[in-house]
Amino acid sequence: MHFGRVEQDKDLDLTLPPLSERSQRFLQLGHQGKGSIFIGAPIWAEKLWVGSLYPESARPSDFLRHYAEHYPCVEYNGSFYRLPSLDQVKAWVRMVPEHFRFCAKVPQDISHKLGGVWDPKLLAEVFQVLETFGEHAGLSFLQLPDHFAPKDAAALLPFFKAWSQHWPLAIEFRHPSWFTERKLLDPLINELYRHKMSVVITDTPGRRDVVHSSLCHTQVMVRFLGTFPSARDDERLKAWAERLEAWAEAGLESLYFFVHQARHPGIPPTVDRMRRLIWDKAPQRLVPSSV
Repeated sequence: MHFGRVEQDKDLDLTLPPLSERSQRFLQLGHQGKGSIFIGAPIWAEKLWVGSLYPESARPSDFLRHYAEHYPCVEYNGSFYRLPSLDQVKAWVRMVPEHFRFCAKVPQDISHKLGGVWDPKLLAEVFQVLETFGEHAGLSFLQLPDHFAPKDAAALLPFFKAWSQHWPLAIEFRHPSWFTERKLLDPLINELYRHKMSVVITDTPGRRDVVHSSLCHTQVMVRFLGTFPSARDDERLKAWAERLEAWAEAGLESLYFFVHQARHPGIPPTVDRMRRLIWDKAPQRLVPSSV
């Protein structure tokens, strides 16, 4: 994730915004979810992890199997560019334990064409892929292009209606005008809640407006971009551990936290640190690895 990347974070205000009054009310609705916290990475096919996360003998065809031994979920970005074949999905499913989740990204030929013509047949293919993932399908997400602004909001409604509510979906908003005081606009939250859509919270150092405090669904995705190696990363992770634990205690169903780093060798140590922080606070909430 390059969005909001910075070279250094020394003088930046990286604190989380206070939870909005509306989100506080949402958390008080008496949710009865499992409060499961999934923490993982946005990739598994990384040769630089051989000898650290993966054994020295690991082959690329085995990377997913080794990844799933350590982490219970993955932010699957490959589907943004091209959907995998159903046979490929079946092969992946055979490599992972029962609790493992793939959080698939909606193809760009849908997300980046919402203001024009997008092919409903492609959306049907997305549903086929999710059906093949079956119980391994986690919270999917749609990333709106940076230029997609509230003036384009009407283009979202046909997509919301076409999306099957059988598969939970989070939307990532990037244009600054979707936010006010680090909250999503109220009319937008109304529509998301009405259509049973969730949100992506993007914690990236160079764009603090998108680290918003709006909740509208019992599943949430946080995409965290670090500046490893940086002591500030640890401060941010501790703040997120506190927040995720509170949301889990409030009865939300599933909370996904994905770590991005500009230098991929920095991803596993950051994921491991976040998992330790959750384990120290609320081990019963942390979805385990298989090792």
